[in-house]
Amino acid sequence: METKRTIQHVAGRYLASLPLPYRRRLLRLGWKLSLPFRRDVGFGLEAILEQRLRVGRAGARAIAVEHDFQDYLQQIEWLASTIRPIDAMVAESDRVRVSDHHLAQRIADSGQSVILAPMHMGIFPLGVSHMLWRYFKGRRLLILRAREDHAINNLAMDRLKAVAGEIRILNTRNPADFMDAMRYAREGAVVVSLIDLPRTYGVPASVSLFGMPAAIALGLDSMARMLKAVVMPMAVHSHLDGDEIVLGQPFEVAETNPAARAELAADLARQIEAFIRPAPAQWHMWTRIDEFYLDPAEGDEGEGERDATA
Repeated sequence: METKRTIQHVAGRYLASLPLPYRRRLLRLGWKLSLPFRRDVGFGLEAILEQRLRVGRAGARAIAVEHDFQDYLQQIEWLASTIRPIDAMVAESDRVRVSDHHLAQRIADSGQSVILAPMHMGIFPLGVSHMLWRYFKGRRLLILRAREDHAINNLAMDRLKAVAGEIRILNTRNPADFMDAMRYAREGAVVVSLIDLPRTYGVPASVSLFGMPAAIALGLDSMARMLKAVVMPMAVHSHLDGDEIVLGQPFEVAETNPAARAELAADLARQIEAFIRPAPAQWHMWTRIDEFYLDPAEGDEGEGERDATA
């Protein structure tokens, strides 16, 4: 077993060291060759995908199998972001396309605080890095986290220091630090906060997700109002030759009363679904989907952490 892990580690580092199209295509080939010898392909997601996406058994199986590949792809790209030279990673930004470049540029040029609100989709850390490098280079950066990171995640975060003027990571388990972090972010900073998190990660808000009552973490409404920031929802759809950053509808928050909050939550849920449906296999939260759904008796109450990245 130890020998097998060592081989996988060496092979992984070799793949991650290669230029983007080579590492992704070789990973795809190796993954396909491994399929007949594995029993765990698809994470057992078929029944969930059938129900939530209303697809047949064959369609659900195809999505589940592709989701398996996307999980490996994310691991390799995280590793690549820590061992590839920074200039090589920057050069690979040529392989990233932004769905609405003019919208992103207009928001960046405004100089106001921005909350980048990505999904757990595709190679989202690279998507966030590209947005920072292409549109917000030199700006202060605040990253919200809900737990301590693994060492490889911390190494990847360190790479952002080459892009941001200053960088600060807020662990949202320490609410005493929140106001200080908001003061840090108020002067034109960029905040990164994921939007597709279940209720346990933030102040819960009831929504309909894939046609069923659910709850998502919603803390960025108060944060956006406090910072007078524009929120830019985004998702990354990844391909073997590069990535596409799909921008949602940006918004600002003027009110945080219950009615405004419910309207915002419903809109975010619609955007979450719209991001997922073109590439459902690339959503990394399928294995945690049950955390979004509540017993009706639970309602919209409960303690939680502020909206944060996982």
